[in-house]
Amino acid sequence: MSGTADHKMATNCQPPKEILAKGRAVSLSLGLLELPPFPAIAVKALQMASDSQMRLRELHEIISTDQAFSAELLKIANSPLYGMRTAIKNTLQASILLGYTRLKRLVLTVGIRGYLVKTMDTPSLRLCWRHSLACAIVAEDLVTASFEAKCDVPIPVDKDFAFTAGIIHDVGRMALAVVKPKQYAELLRNTENDHCNLAGEQDLFGANHCEIGRFLVVTWNLPEDFIAVTSQHHDILLGRPMNALGVIQFSCMMANVLGFHVSPSTGMRPYEALLADLPEGERQYFGRTREEYAAQIACRIDAIESA
Repeated sequence: MSGTADHKMATNCQPPKEILAKGRAVSLSLGLLELPPFPAIAVKALQMASDSQMRLRELHEIISTDQAFSAELLKIANSPLYGMRTAIKNTLQASILLGYTRLKRLVLTVGIRGYLVKTMDTPSLRLCWRHSLACAIVAEDLVTASFEAKCDVPIPVDKDFAFTAGIIHDVGRMALAVVKPKQYAELLRNTENDHCNLAGEQDLFGANHCEIGRFLVVTWNLPEDFIAVTSQHHDILLGRPMNALGVIQFSCMMANVLGFHVSPSTGMRPYEALLADLPEGERQYFGRTREEYAAQIACRIDAIESA
């Protein structure tokens, strides 16, 4: 995909031979040093994730610089996922009909799917994509439930930001999959009883996906909230989620329990136990059973993938 020179500059930064992760220097493998650039338009959408001042016109102007990206965006915008009553024929029309919030989300989804397109034929790597989508959907549902249930202490996170954080939380894993797809797929296939296998990633790349995720957030100059989301989502969640990181920790666990895991683990908490962490008013917005909610998530993911 093409883009303006300024946008390319933001994504073509190559990692140094060492990055600082949790106060320690981490050496990267030669393969990871060749990390291909993330779509510049998607990075811009991420940079705008917490920018309420950005106007719809400005986002449209960024999208319209790339014909291939625009074509993919129009394809999804015309899918049943958005249920438009009229055919969307150009990006300006898409911008107006979809609105700023949905357009940002769509840009990010298109960007990540395009980044992973060469790995989608590998089942274990396609699971990375579906896990991120499931996490994003659960995160949005969680914040929406908190708002609509009128809890005494609602979760102070915007639902659009929650979705964005969910889809980007495993960006480090996506990067590893793009750099060494065959080796990483083999690592995931051989992972047992550990759905993240950070140690295996460390051996293969010199850094794990949480460390790489943090590095990318800093390199791309994304909102600071994404640093914790990408680097600490496997940390233990204590109590009810009450910030962006907590929302993603909960949503990541929920996605795994619902069957949208990258690799299976025997240590996952049951669906009912996760819901028990939420106030009673919020629980009613989720499926009555694990199977019911998993089917709802799968339907929404399928709508995105079939576009």
